[in-house]
Amino acid sequence: MPRFVGGQAAGSSQTSSQQGDTSSQTTVQANSDESVPDSGSSSVPPAGNDERAAEFAVDPSRTTWNFEAPATKTVYLTFDDGPSENTQKVLDVLDKYGIKATFFVTGMHPDYFNMIKKCHDKGHTIGLHTYTHEYDQVYASVDAYWNDLNQIGDTVRQQIGYVPCFIRFPGGSSNTISANYTKGIMTTLSQQVVDAGYQYFDWDASCGDGAEHTADELVDATMADTSYGYKSIVFLMHDGTAKETTAEALPRIIEYFKSEGYEFASIDRNTCVPHHGIGN
Repeated sequence: MPRFVGGQAAGSSQTSSQQGDTSSQTTVQANSDESVPDSGSSSVPPAGNDERAAEFAVDPSRTTWNFEAPATKTVYLTFDDGPSENTQKVLDVLDKYGIKATFFVTGMHPDYFNMIKKCHDKGHTIGLHTYTHEYDQVYASVDAYWNDLNQIGDTVRQQIGYVPCFIRFPGGSSNTISANYTKGIMTTLSQQVVDAGYQYFDWDASCGDGAEHTADELVDATMADTSYGYKSIVFLMHDGTAKETTAEALPRIIEYFKSEGYEFASIDRNTCVPHHGIGN
């Protein structure tokens, strides 16, 4: 996993949203003549008592997003690749500290789909990561990506009653492995998802748990990768299978951010959106 500094991949030409130059916040993308595939979601927010259903449901008519850092130092803990047997461990830590986070979920472990609703009911934000998370399937074609995204969207809708507008591409928007399957697919998809009413969230920093590490190593990586001290940090972690050390390290990671003066929040429509430079 590349190290991300100040909201961008090292070596990327993308200007960080933390630097105050909003004219170049959004990734530069080639215009595409391709029509946006059906997202499988109505533009009319669902009814219900949960205010997040109306606010967070995918809606093609809502295209305004924030690329400005908040007034106060804020960290958004985000967890990819769940739900799994480790999701409850993460929830227990978040509950202990009274922190709300964001879960970009997959369909890799159907036995734990009930955890999507549990996370949501506890006040955490649910986002879409793709159903299979298999790069050769997700990025086989533009249609293949949309089919996969719609599948996880339907799964989430069954659990919480609506399809969220927040998504994260496997590997992030800057991934280049997708070029092995479809040239230029990230350039196309990064525009199409926004046109369809979604917004993709990359990340500003990571604990490095995409690879196998001890809890001590994850804490050290967190401190190293957030040393720039920006006001808004969308922080990448994982709650998938075999991520026991992430849950183990989480209390110390939270304590570190607290000692640095950060508040904690879950992603919403006002969160400063981090975009990496498109690599394919």
